[in-house]
Amino acid sequence: MSPKKLPKKEAALRWGALLAVLLLILSVSLLFAARKNGMFIDEIYTYGLSNSARGAYLEDVAGGSLQDAVLTRQDLLDYVVVNEGETLDFASVYRNQVQDVHPPLYYWLFHTVASLTPEVFSKWTGLGLDLLLFLLTLLALWRLCLALFDSPFAALLAVLLYGLSALGLAAMLLIRMYMLMSLFTVLLALWITRLMQRERWQYYVLIGLTVFLGLLTQYYFVFYAFFVCAAYVFWAAAKKRWRSLGLFALSAFAGEGLLLLVFPACIAHLTADKLVSGGNALEQLSLLSQYKTRLLLFFHELVHGMKAAVLAALGLLALLLVFCKKLRASAKEKKLPWSALVILLPAFAALVVVALVSPVTEQRYIYNLAPLFAACVGFPAALLERSLRPFPRERLWKAGALLAAAGLSLWFVRAEPPRYLYPVDPCYVDSYAEYDARAAAHGSDPCLYLTGYFAPLTQDLGELLYFPDVFVTEDPDSPALDAYLEARGGDECVVYIDVSEAWSSGFDPEEMLPALIATTDYTDWEPLYENGLSVAYLLRK
Repeated sequence: MSPKKLPKKEAALRWGALLAVLLLILSVSLLFAARKNGMFIDEIYTYGLSNSARGAYLEDVAGGSLQDAVLTRQDLLDYVVVNEGETLDFASVYRNQVQDVHPPLYYWLFHTVASLTPEVFSKWTGLGLDLLLFLLTLLALWRLCLALFDSPFAALLAVLLYGLSALGLAAMLLIRMYMLMSLFTVLLALWITRLMQRERWQYYVLIGLTVFLGLLTQYYFVFYAFFVCAAYVFWAAAKKRWRSLGLFALSAFAGEGLLLLVFPACIAHLTADKLVSGGNALEQLSLLSQYKTRLLLFFHELVHGMKAAVLAALGLLALLLVFCKKLRASAKEKKLPWSALVILLPAFAALVVVALVSPVTEQRYIYNLAPLFAACVGFPAALLERSLRPFPRERLWKAGALLAAAGLSLWFVRAEPPRYLYPVDPCYVDSYAEYDARAAAHGSDPCLYLTGYFAPLTQDLGELLYFPDVFVTEDPDSPALDAYLEARGGDECVVYIDVSEAWSSGFDPEEMLPALIATTDYTDWEPLYENGLSVAYLLRK
């Protein structure tokens, strides 16, 4: 439906309500962003892959090998910051992403933001970008719901329930490409909705461009894009809109073709046999015995991460049952927004596929679907509104419902904050602040890292920055290690041991520590902290 010209008073009221909702969400977002107290390995990779001009990984910074390598604090900083003379170096970002398993668009944007503050390593580089993308996603969701339901109330409800949900806030807090993918997911839904309402050539161009940019952000964008495009094809065929169907297919395929043209490395990524690759997705799909477990896990993540939206949907459905007679009468007299199902149902199909093929059962793979699940709540809200309208004190009831939704959402995120804050994480023993404090307390001591792989080093980079340098080796009996310790001196030494068999070398501290004691002047040790892929110890003479 075409946008209607509103009276000034009603337009001011509508935009004022939207502004109030956005300010509330922004305030809560900034509060959680300020509380974010660490980064896990993938977030460090975001900084490195975006900003490192010396290569995609820390082994590239070390000259191609981590065996008996000394990494200085400046080496580590060079990996995660934009140095003078390296600003807006999009070619290095491209090269890094060819070596990685993701397309480059988000990393180009991140590098652009990081180029504004050269030589600065800060969480606010990533969070600032994500906050902007979050606000754009909320605005796009508002426009989508207005287009789907022609109801400011339903649109505000969806924006509130998404913006204050644990899933929405976690997507903003995670310094990865998922917030950008969420924006393109909502935009694709919006352009297809507009095309259903009015055939205009601009929408075909926007659909093709959005498909291209979404795939250039994250390959998992393809799942919702596939199902919503298929849903539109069936809808257009049922409406006998053959010309539109043909142009739509052409624009969607053009978006995919642009991806191949701009980033041909995507073929290697999607056919590789790595953890995050097409080969891994096919392997997961073949494990039929895991289907039930995976579906239940992702369904739990969805319900748990959008509790207020789930309760709001159940409450609205219950009211629809109470007023079912009025709903039936309204269906005969008024046009209800059934076409919204063309846009919303594909999100559930995408959820099923993502649950079955994702490399790990992490909620981040459904972050881009969360806005659409919030929009689903707008559907019964719009049905109820049209069935009961007009009714006494309509604005008062709607304002009360929105306040209740906001209060419920705030209660849930206060009781169980979103992920990626890291004041305390159940995966680890302590908090990142304590890791930092323990590393800083021994910053003048020599630092050893026993590993043969860059992943654990990347995970611990924030703490390793407290040392002037770190010696990396796989061999506790290395002559180069003895030379490093002799040059550094001191009665204490911090040693990190890579203990993860799944993600890296998987050394056994009970073997490595006695070997170090036997070949050095140190006599005993005590644990400092454990950080997922590694365990840090303090050695003493």
